[in-house]
Amino acid sequence: MILIDITKTNIIEAREHHIKCLTPKILKSVSDSNNLEIKSFLTEEKIKCILGGSPKKIYQLNLLFLRKTIDNFRFKDWEAYNDINKINQPEEKRRLRNIFSDVYTEIRKIFNYKNFTTKKKKEYDAYDLAKNLDIPTCPYCNRTYTKTVITKNREKIIRPEFDHWFPKNQYPLLALSFYNLIPSCHICNSNVKGETEFKLDSHFHPYNSVSNLKARFSYNYKSYDDYKIKINTEDKFSRNSVEAFQLENIYQAHEDEVKDLIKIRQAYSDKYIEILNDSLKGVNLSKEEVYRLAFGVHYEDDKFDRRPLSKLKKDILTELGII
Repeated sequence: MILIDITKTNIIEAREHHIKCLTPKILKSVSDSNNLEIKSFLTEEKIKCILGGSPKKIYQLNLLFLRKTIDNFRFKDWEAYNDINKINQPEEKRRLRNIFSDVYTEIRKIFNYKNFTTKKKKEYDAYDLAKNLDIPTCPYCNRTYTKTVITKNREKIIRPEFDHWFPKNQYPLLALSFYNLIPSCHICNSNVKGETEFKLDSHFHPYNSVSNLKARFSYNYKSYDDYKIKINTEDKFSRNSVEAFQLENIYQAHEDEVKDLIKIRQAYSDKYIEILNDSLKGVNLSKEEVYRLAFGVHYEDDKFDRRPLSKLKKDILTELGII
């Protein structure tokens, strides 16, 4: 799992552009609403906070919104409504729908994620956000490229999926929030995470700078010349995060990568990088560039997002003593 540096210039600019482009559209949708409580709450200032506020801030804004727009709001009712399909009592379902359905329906129209993900040649949409972010691998698994391709003629070809860290079915107000749109691969977004609800104090959030993930790749012998990847975690927060995305199980598909690194260690001892460096004398390459040529990934932690499997290989190479 790779933390996205929110202090990088392109991330800051992407956030500002996101707010600038979407605020007028949302203001227009608010003005068309017949719900007076929603119109009163969604001022331009609040809309900008919803679009660009930190993960903690937008969570707080969502609760404030519910308290201001739902009569006699109770947190337990809200939690029950979010899990309404698990309720077997028809009367209870009806009661909860009477409380929340109208507001949810209206807010989905205003923060219209489906419209945002529809290709628009001349307008700002999900493709433009992904391009501006320039996060080429999935921050959850670091296994798959999530690159965006937009031609010079603004034809939009491919982009990553966007995971709603706060699920949009439960948090429709946050459906277009910058820090709630995590560029991710299909497996992490749909096959693994889906609508699972996380909490900031118990699960990793790529944009949450306080997410202190303490997880390290390692391996065990399954049998001769056969290895099983494992992920060591140091605390409950890290363990919850790794388990939520089934990372240890998913990474078993990359056992061959570990096997190759172990063979390099057996063949060249701990001098593999030195041997490569010596063979490239006369070529002006840094240690990091030699490492990238040798293993196809980045050495620096802050560049792990540029190539798939960068963290896996760095952790295993460190354990093997190759670096």
